[in-house]
This record gives sequence, C-alpha cells and structure tokens, in this order.
Amino acid sequence: MHSIPSASTALSLFAALSAVLPAAAATPDPAPGGLPRLGEWGFTVQAREGGGVIVARLAAGGAAAEAGLRDGDHVSRVNGTPIDEPADFARLRREFRADARVEVQVERQGRSSTFRYRLPPLPLESPPGCEVSYGAVALPAGYRVRTIVTRPAGARGALPTLVFIPWLSPDAVETPVGPPDGWIQLLHGLARHGWQVVRIEKPGIGDSEGPDCGTNDLETDLAAFRAGLAAARALPGTDTKRVVYFGGSIGGALAPLLAVEHPPAALVVSGGFARTWIEHMLEFERERLALSGRAPEAINDAMRGYAEFYALYLGARLTPGEVLARRPDLAPLWYDAPGGQFGRPASYYHQVAALNMEAIWSRISAPTLILYGDYDWIMSRAEHERMADLVNRRLPGRATLEVLPRTGHNLEQFASRAASFSGDDPRFDPGLVERVAAWLEQAVRQPQP
Repeated sequence: MHSIPSASTALSLFAALSAVLPAAAATPDPAPGGLPRLGEWGFTVQAREGGGVIVARLAAGGAAAEAGLRDGDHVSRVNGTPIDEPADFARLRREFRADARVEVQVERQGRSSTFRYRLPPLPLESPPGCEVSYGAVALPAGYRVRTIVTRPAGARGALPTLVFIPWLSPDAVETPVGPPDGWIQLLHGLARHGWQVVRIEKPGIGDSEGPDCGTNDLETDLAAFRAGLAAARALPGTDTKRVVYFGGSIGGALAPLLAVEHPPAALVVSGGFARTWIEHMLEFERERLALSGRAPEAINDAMRGYAEFYALYLGARLTPGEVLARRPDLAPLWYDAPGGQFGRPASYYHQVAALNMEAIWSRISAPTLILYGDYDWIMSRAEHERMADLVNRRLPGRATLEVLPRTGHNLEQFASRAASFSGDDPRFDPGLVERVAAWLEQAVRQPQP
C-alpha cells in the first residue's frame, strides 16, 4: 500500500495544478491546465445490423457534418484502422487530441467515400451557477492525469473542499457533451451550495496521459488518486480543515482506504463494498441473472458454477481465459473478455480481491454518510449496512446510512428495479443535493476526537 506524498511532493504537485483556479474560457482551450484536450469528433457510432458501425447523433454544424458525414453512414476505417465494432472506435477516439487531422472512410449507398477534417477541442463543462477549471497533476511514473475543479460562480477565497474518487469503468469523470449522470449532478449541485469540488481522472481516461485504462491495475489508479488528493489540499482555494472524500461505485471502497492513510474531515460513499470482493461478485451475478429473467432453478445451477469460476479467477489469481482453459465446462457462464472484466484487466480485480475492507472500515473515524439506492442492482444493501455497522461499532453514531427510494447505482431514480437494470428513463432528484449539503454542513462543524 502506497503512502500519501510528502509535503514537498505536494508542493510540486500544486505547481502542476496551479492552472486550475481561473474559470474556463467560453472557447475551449486546446490544452487547458497544460494538458492537451481530446478532440471532438462530432458524432458517435452504434452497432450496424449485419456487422460494423454506423454514424449516430451527428452534431449539427460540427466538424464532421461540415466535412460531409451523415447519420447512418457505415464507418469502415478511421485513419486507415478498420472499425468493426463500437469498441474499436471508442479506443481510437482517445488517440487523437485537439487539432489532429482525421480521415473517416464510409460506405454510403454502395459507394466508398473518405472525409477529412481537423478535430476541434472537446467542449469544457459549464454547469449553471459554477466555474469549472481544468488542470493536471504530474505523477511519479512520468505522465499527467486530468483534474477538474468546480466552484460556485464568483466565489473567492478558501472553501470547504470535496474530492471525488470515481468508479472502476473506463468512463471519464466529466460530461461536457450530453446529460450528466446522478453522481455528476450531485457534485455540480454541491458546488452551487458553496463547495469546491475536485475530480481526479484515472490514467488513460479522457485527457489523462498514461497507459490505456484497460491495462491499468488498481495500484495505478490509486497512485493518481493519492497525487490528486495531495494537490487538492495544496490549492489556495482549499480550506484544509474541511476536506471531504466522496467515493462513487468502487470509489466507495477506495475513499475509505485513502481516508485511513490521510483522514478527511468527513467521508461520503455511494457504492463500494465492505465484505470480500468474491462475496460481492457472487451477489452481483445472482442479481444480474434474476433481473435478466433467468428461471430460479437455472440461477441455482449457474451460481454453483460461478462459485468455482470466481474461486479460480480471484482466489487463484488466474485470468478468465486461464480459468476457462482449465475448466471449459464453465465457458457458458462467462460473458466478458478473456483477460479481464468490465474494461479492466484481471490484475485489477486480483488486487481488489486482496483488500480487507472490513479492517479498513473498522478504522474510519470521520463522520460518514453512506448513500444507498434501493434500486441499485450492482452493489447490495447488505454491503452498505455492513459499512455503517463497522464504523458505528467503534464510534457509535459516527456513520449515517441513508436509503434512497427508487434510486439506482448512479444516484438516478427509476420507475422500477427492472428499469434501473435496463437504464430506462433515469431521473435525478434535486432534493438529494439539499440533503447531502445539509449533512456536510453539520459534519464539517463537528469537533474531531
């Protein structure tokens, strides 16, 4: 387990982050905070019936539309690289920064055409009532990760600061295009309530440099989070006596780990786990099968197989492919890649599985708010109840568990648990911002033991 950087390291990190405080300009800077911005392609893709991908959601007036691309075009190659599925395009997007020239080859009505254009910078976030600033933190490994600071519009001086520790998936912690999810809406709302909110991107995601996220293990992510936390504390806009960690999804387990290393004034988690990762994954597989409509007797049979599969994958530290080579009878159960799961390598999950979260949660002394959506099918209520129990066993009343009605994993509300599973019509409850802000205001005023 790594330690928090020393004071001298924190000062050098602050120098790398010093561009964070000014508000973002209306026209995107191609290198905000000194870190080159990703390019904006002007379209997304979706799977094409019969194979391949097609242009979808072409931005009117964007560079791609101006070059001649149309919705429904079959994309065959980008800069000479074949595009066979949406994941191919997703991987390629990250390789091109603002101002790069691209060639998109498409098939349209039986004819092949190539469209060439220059990528403008990806827009910057601009939530109402907030000032958003983009910076970067240099890591000892030699690359930089993106940081994003959100403050109330017009705010001056030091503010209570909330640092967000994100999920495991290879998704960015910003949403400059399209609607933000529940976590981001909550963070923006807290900024409007007077908080400085710092988000730390993972290596290999968004503007961040470093190896592709799909190859990075847990320790690689933690190195970025530790550096970002040290830099956030060193910002002149940070009230260092009122720094709060907020972990979302797997961040709900990593935030308490980091809190043990360098205690915050308070801790907020949504997601995460408190028992073993193997227990969590078995619980996850059962819930996934049930919500998929699998018959009870089939679920029972499948869970016997998953128990054996995860014992080899996580317990014996094999890759899924190695497990199936040994046990080909388990192949019908596996739905992900041979080298990992959910876009991360097997080594990431081997390190997660080695965490003793009950020992970590038992050492938390900061006031703790545990948010659980009762339509969350990814992380269970039992995990969240265990978190609260472990904190309160040592310091009675220190942890608060708030169960959020009709709320899914991403802090969005749904009409039913089935709708949460399918992601159908998510809604955000603005009242959640008010409740969390009120809890934080009380928590950071409490004298610490």
